[in-house]
Amino acid sequence: MPVLGASSSLACTFGSGLLPLCHSAAATWKVVEKQDLSLSALAIKSIRSLAGVMNAVILADAGASRWCEVAFAGMEQAETFMQLFPTATCLCLHRSLEGVLDEAVTAYPWGLGGSPLWSYSGTHPGNTAAIAAAYWIAHTEPLLAFEAKYPQSCRRLRAEDLSVDLFQQAKEIFDFLGLDARDLAVLREPHATLSPAEAGDVTRATAIPVGKIPAHLLAKASGLHADLGYAPWPPT
Repeated sequence: MPVLGASSSLACTFGSGLLPLCHSAAATWKVVEKQDLSLSALAIKSIRSLAGVMNAVILADAGASRWCEVAFAGMEQAETFMQLFPTATCLCLHRSLEGVLDEAVTAYPWGLGGSPLWSYSGTHPGNTAAIAAAYWIAHTEPLLAFEAKYPQSCRRLRAEDLSVDLFQQAKEIFDFLGLDARDLAVLREPHATLSPAEAGDVTRATAIPVGKIPAHLLAKASGLHADLGYAPWPPT
């Protein structure tokens, strides 16, 4: 995320593999110790040590004091990481269903095969609107549940808000994370802009064929939109 990259004290990585590594190590420890749910103090110390050494290399290479990971992690991985590092803070990024569908249609104009949405096509063959809704719901629901479980550790972000006022949102993020706001000067520079995909640009949003979305998905998507503070959806 460009906002986090503005901080001189953060070493930002994308897809480093540390979150799935921690989750995999935790699963292995549970097998070794014949535990079903909890991790022992020994297991936690061992995994922290493994991740800590790798993290130290990342920090040294970047000349930074703190590490952040931009991750599309499943909730199980996120839960494991919070169990291992309970003082971690999380920025939970959401986007409206309209934005997700628009991006899907733009990125995959000839069909969703091979896209991240494809696994949701089984019960909605050929119905891009329903597939996008199913995908969005499947990712939004658990993220909201994660926020509710760790309210002190999480801050919700909406991509559309970043698009409207990037600098103000950045100030609030830096305050939440305890970062030096002076680093935000870089976001005032002319080149410091986000791409439409990064910013959640909705100026070219596709008109969603609401009638093609099954009623149960429509009701759930409407409720989640309300939970996220978006305008009532679908519009009447």
